Amino acid sequence: MKKIYVLFSLLSLTIITTAQTKQGRAVVPMLHGDRQEKSTVVDAGKLRVYYAFNAKDVYDRSSYIDLQCLEIGEKLSKYYSWWAEVADSLKAEWLNKHPYAQSCPFWYGEGGRYPNYWSEYQFSELFREKGEVTVYARMPMHYSQHDCWYEEPYPRQQWEIRADTLTVCGYLCQKAVCSFRGREFVAWFASDIPIGDGPWKFGGLPGLILKLQDIDHLYTFECVQIEQKAFSIRKYDYSDYKPMERDKVLRLQRRINEDYFGTGGAIDRKTGQRVSRFTPYDPLELE
Repeated sequence: MKKIYVLFSLLSLTIITTAQTKQGRAVVPMLHGDRQEKSTVVDAGKLRVYYAFNAKDVYDRSSYIDLQCLEIGEKLSKYYSWWAEVADSLKAEWLNKHPYAQSCPFWYGEGGRYPNYWSEYQFSELFREKGEVTVYARMPMHYSQHDCWYEEPYPRQQWEIRADTLTVCGYLCQKAVCSFRGREFVAWFASDIPIGDGPWKFGGLPGLILKLQDIDHLYTFECVQIEQKAFSIRKYDYSDYKPMERDKVLRLQRRINEDYFGTGGAIDRKTGQRVSRFTPYDPLELE
């Protein structure tokens, strides 16, 4: 593999006008500072790739929905929210300095757009190993009892490679298209980085996916930074997360996005009536 540098390409600017955003009602979950303190090293990392998730402008971090990270190790890869990780680290540091405190500050660092609201794509952590992907899903505030995990065979997209090229983060990338769980996607992969991985559950191309977008422009992942160095890949303590089938997790997440209050059975204190506020929602995985 050639030496990889941190690069930002003017040609990789992405403007999204119809991107799916956070719903604005599902509140961020509690920080995982205590879990981070109990985290364990699961692999030796060698490559870290940062993706802007649904950014209006990849040069303006405040326009991101999230900054996400792919860590490539010797045995496995990990995909997670960098911003959520930083926030958890801040809580862990604060707890170490204030061991007897009854409460702690509540913050999510930079946070980008809508930092106080939950998205399943920000509060999920994915591990890919030996042909399997394990997803740990952190639910929003008041739904923590539904924190869960599921495992599935690593989904292999049936890619059709095209001749088109695009420069992303300083790398000349080639186009590939596929259908995946009810949506059509376009990927741009870098043959100069011969790793068949990418954002979320996407991979299987003869090069690292540096940009991925569905044709409706609801979901976009675009590489903004690459680091090549040695580091430890860590895993939180998820011992109290409950196992759940993938389709049930996705149905619950969709209900929460569509009606955060109604799904949890919220009651209006003044009227005693149930509160329900429906918002149309288009998940990434439709099937």
